[in-house]
Amino acid sequence: MKIKLLVAGCCLLLALAADAQAPSAEKAKPGPPPALRYPLQHGFQIVRSFKAVSGLTGWVLKDPGGEYRVLYSTPDGRTLISGELYASNGDLLTDQYNAQYLPQADLSALWPQLEMASAISAGAAANAKSLIYVIMDPNCIYCHLLWKALKPYQAAGLQVKWLPVGFLHEDSEAKAAALLNGGSAAFEQLQETFDEKAESGGIVGVSPTPEQRTQLEANLQLLKDANIQGTPGIFYKDHAGQVVRKDGMPLMAELPAITGLPVQPETDPELKPFEN
Repeated sequence: MKIKLLVAGCCLLLALAADAQAPSAEKAKPGPPPALRYPLQHGFQIVRSFKAVSGLTGWVLKDPGGEYRVLYSTPDGRTLISGELYASNGDLLTDQYNAQYLPQADLSALWPQLEMASAISAGAAANAKSLIYVIMDPNCIYCHLLWKALKPYQAAGLQVKWLPVGFLHEDSEAKAAALLNGGSAAFEQLQETFDEKAESGGIVGVSPTPEQRTQLEANLQLLKDANIQGTPGIFYKDHAGQVVRKDGMPLMAELPAITGLPVQPETDPELKPFEN
């Protein structure tokens, strides 16, 4: 069994490929395809399957921790893919499939929990025009890119509440604790000195106190309760006041709807891949 890590706009993605040398007769067997063998052997449960684009089959799986994930098997049944799917016109099919096939959390009930969660404020401090919440890991490259993308919107009146969690790297929890200690100044340092090549936040971690560990676990539970598939996990209210979530790094064209603000000019070349 060959295991590959894929990064596709979201820092919690796993792709699994079945052993290419397995007997071809397995393809004819009924039931789940060979590519699902590994997750099923490691405690994942199949909730349902559905037909996806380009001959892919979507699989809603429940992991041992009770979190739901959507993965896709290729037509030959030998490879399992995790990541965001885009149509040729730029539509994010992943969000459509998640909304249609994943058990949906009551996001309106989560909003008060977001308001009470341990967070670092950035952007407009007083008289903010809009507010969003983002669950982030200090070593998440896509959280870093989102920070870059939101800077013009913060200048236009956006306030962002960043909720740290720590799971990506061995030092993620320690860096998340350092963010809780240092607040906004520590968060800006982390992002300004982020090592993009190593995907490592630019701050020295600290040993979390019992209280901080409880705070970080509560933030991570919010991520799980909302069925967010990876960081960054974005929460905002739409024009009708409904709570909306977004998994992973959004396209630049999605930011006005997410922030509730007019489109802002963006010149950072690292954000080019996220343009339409």
